[in-house]
Amino acid sequence: MKIAIRIVLFALLISGCKKEDENLIKIPHNQNPGDFTVEVTQITNNSSLLNWNAAVDPDNDKVTYTIFLGETEAQTNLETTEFLLESLQAQTNYKGKVVASDSNGNTSENTFDFITAEDEIFDKEVAVVWQKSLGGTLDDEAYEIQRTNDGGYIIGGSSESIDGDIGANKGAKDCWVVKLDNLGNIVWETSLGGSGNETIHGIQQTTDGGYIVGAFSSSSDGDVSGNNGMRDFWIVKLNASGNLVWETSLGGSKDDILESILQTEDGGYVAAGFSSSADGNVTENNGGADAWVVRLDASGSLIWETNLGGSGGDIAVSVDQTIDLGFILAGYTSTAENKRDLWVAQLDASGSLVWEKKLGGSENDEAISVQQTLDNGFIVGGYSNSSNGNVGENQGSSDAWIIKLNVSGELLWEKTVGGSSSEVINEIKEVTEGGFIAVCSTSSFDGDISSNNGATDFWILRLDVSASIIWQTNLGGPGNDYGFSIEQATDSGYIVAGSWYTNIVEAGEGSTGDYNYWVVKLE
Repeated sequence: MKIAIRIVLFALLISGCKKEDENLIKIPHNQNPGDFTVEVTQITNNSSLLNWNAAVDPDNDKVTYTIFLGETEAQTNLETTEFLLESLQAQTNYKGKVVASDSNGNTSENTFDFITAEDEIFDKEVAVVWQKSLGGTLDDEAYEIQRTNDGGYIIGGSSESIDGDIGANKGAKDCWVVKLDNLGNIVWETSLGGSGNETIHGIQQTTDGGYIVGAFSSSSDGDVSGNNGMRDFWIVKLNASGNLVWETSLGGSKDDILESILQTEDGGYVAAGFSSSADGNVTENNGGADAWVVRLDASGSLIWETNLGGSGGDIAVSVDQTIDLGFILAGYTSTAENKRDLWVAQLDASGSLVWEKKLGGSENDEAISVQQTLDNGFIVGGYSNSSNGNVGENQGSSDAWIIKLNVSGELLWEKTVGGSSSEVINEIKEVTEGGFIAVCSTSSFDGDISSNNGATDFWILRLDVSASIIWQTNLGGPGNDYGFSIEQATDSGYIVAGSWYTNIVEAGEGSTGDYNYWVVKLE
């Protein structure tokens, strides 16, 4: 009897346990990262760029990525969502995968498949189609060239001359704007300014067929309606024939120098440079010179302005509007050791700082050009004197320095090119067939430089997506010749502008003086 009771009790206990087990909440195992897609872009003969959307982890675990090219592990522990595949073979089919891993070892993956381009696409020899020397008997220096809708070009800079190609001079140094046709012939030219000094640092054709001119001015007469003190930002709107529509001076009682300007998506304008003022149109100053950005409407009225910087010198040299309608700035910032670091900053559409990045080593490093690229990242060009920190190497004195950032400002790669003397990138732009075109100044005869015509030359670099040199050419004579601006032409060639000093036999027609505008068409 006792045995029977025990059996019944044991059975009841087991039955109760099963019911309790059935009522327990089942906790799922740690899950894999979410699905994602991979895209291959910017395919060249020896490289390609992988982009993928972030794999969202359901458990909020940290996700990193591993790249496989075939069965070979190309990169591990990536936290970004893009990766440049390099040192590939031309006309080769590559397959691979991106694996997303969470901190618990769970994974998800997606594959990619692409064929690299032919070598012949990138073996095109560069040739000079035409070249023009423009100016008079005094100093005339070109700083910016842009392609226009009619296939011609607009050039801006400064002029001290009143002869040769220059029809008038308002006093001292003027802004000089020249419109060329597609063969480099002058369509019209105009001088702008007053009795002081004016210089154009930026010019662009506007959507109405006219032009926006970004300059600085020390005048308060002639074409300049007012001056706030010393040198001001001076912004001028021209019609399609080069006639003045409106102009405005912005700044305070100290120096305010405009370095870059462009028309914005809404038909207004953004200009960037630096300001030492804390009055007038400038609401504050953080110390020394600050990077200063101004936003104008289509009529030139000020919408907002903002200062960026610290107690030292901080300069914005280049500005571009971003795909989210904000702005990307590049220039330099002063360090505690009284050196310069390359500086890049992202602003939102209202001028508020989103992020900033300081890059460089123990010596002077500066950005001079920035552009948002098709992958939504940024290409930055300038120079570096360093061989440590973020700078991989230095070949002597200052090297041309090329930097690729992702959309969040994280460094993807950097590269220095140059020789034992001095090189600097004055402008770098993405080109339609992939990669970049850059105009530099060089005074080297060695290293990456294939030749030098004497003193300082224009140095034109065609680069692939990883900044490897596809081709290069030097332009100049025995004197100092500075290339400042480059643009891809409608025929996929290139137009480059700058200033040359000396009588170069091949420089083309035009008056010659101490310095002249020099415009070269390449194919």
